[in-house]
Amino acid sequence: IRYHTGDVTYLMDERCSCGRTSRKLHRFLGRADDMLIVRGINVFPSQIEDVLMSIPEIGNYFQVVVDRKKHGLDEISIQVELKDEAFTGELADLARIQRITEDKLKSVLNVRSKIELVEKGSIPRTAGKSRKVVDLRDVYAKDERSMKRG
Repeated sequence: IRYHTGDVTYLMDERCSCGRTSRKLHRFLGRADDMLIVRGINVFPSQIEDVLMSIPEIGNYFQVVVDRKKHGLDEISIQVELKDEAFTGELADLARIQRITEDKLKSVLNVRSKIELVEKGSIPRTAGKSRKVVDLRDVYAKDERSMKRG
């Protein structure tokens, strides 16, 4: 049987506490068409969102920017909006939030990412939603191809 929804999850081997013996699905991790491949590792925006939402100082909006630098390696930078109460005026507090966020993301994604803390409302929104992923790698690839032809 072939069944393809585009949802990404996996089968769990543990038996259900209710006694059922059928296979269980883990919670959905994301959609295959949302997946990014960064330095050979699959990264789902939903994974990033789960980590960010677990940090009390971080608000509901974030934007992931995937870029390919001149040395050819992909890099992830994530702009996150802080909640108003997170702005204490102390740089040490902001550095702590940034470090905690980077460490948690690295432990989940297995890829280092750069966190940029921004004020509430600074991530552009369209119809109340933010564009979660901006992939600039294709932009550079097109520029390089056109330069080689020209």
